[in-house]
Amino acid sequence: MKFKQIVILDDINLSDSLIDDLREYSENPVRVFDTDPKENSEIKERLVGADCVLVSWRTPIDREMISSCKDLKFICLSATNSSYIDLEECKRKNIVVSNVLDYGDEGVVEYIIFQLLSIIRGFGKYQWRDYPAELNGKTMGIVGLGVVGKLLADVALGLKMKVLYNSRTRKPEWEEKGLIFTEKKELLEKSDFISLHTPRDVKIIDKEDFDLMDGKILVNTSIGKAFKEEDFKEWIGRPNNFAVMDIVTSEDYYREFHKLDRVVFSNFVSGRTKEAIARLSQKSLENVIAYVKGGPINKIN
Repeated sequence: MKFKQIVILDDINLSDSLIDDLREYSENPVRVFDTDPKENSEIKERLVGADCVLVSWRTPIDREMISSCKDLKFICLSATNSSYIDLEECKRKNIVVSNVLDYGDEGVVEYIIFQLLSIIRGFGKYQWRDYPAELNGKTMGIVGLGVVGKLLADVALGLKMKVLYNSRTRKPEWEEKGLIFTEKKELLEKSDFISLHTPRDVKIIDKEDFDLMDGKILVNTSIGKAFKEEDFKEWIGRPNNFAVMDIVTSEDYYREFHKLDRVVFSNFVSGRTKEAIARLSQKSLENVIAYVKGGPINKIN
């Protein structure tokens, strides 16, 4: 079996070798778009004739898009977060959706550790507290113990840090490794560094929470908005508070925050490395091949 038309819908940043491999599974030349569509009409135009689509987490495929694309059979979400895809409508139209897990997490953790070291040792623009310090012996607070949170916890434990965590469910196997479960407010009070790893657009930190966080470094690499802009601005305006973020949080956050004092805000995706691109490409190809062979994998609908 082959697809009639495979379309790479937006700027997924897949490897050239993946595109070459995909040609084997498309009767017509693979259509590749390396920019994000700016409006719905552009998405519809790109989807014309597609029965297989590869797409990032940024571009919406909603009911309107699905209705306009009559031939669509398979969506390979070359990302993890599916909030921009109407999974129920896909299920109703017998469109299979598969996603990709665990491809950019290592790069995110390296970014976090690098930025923390830069701030507490004074390697860059900022110096936390009054003298260069070590991560050894400090307390890392992790909010959300998913894949990235667990990888960060492993690294922090290896650096002889105390690790507190808060998540929707307790993780006894991680507590056996040395993690300590605490309620969120206690974590915010007792941690030197607070790293957010929560689902997209979950407002996890409010004004009262920020009031507990004097003298801390806040790390936010979660997708979407984890707090209100005005609450963060008030907090970062106080002495000795620092923040580290990257562009996946939101472009709104970047515009509002990146010029503020004591904010390190990268205008690139922290997990986008050469190795992550290779992992994402390979796993996306595996999803396509599995569907072609009649046994879809990593289905999310």
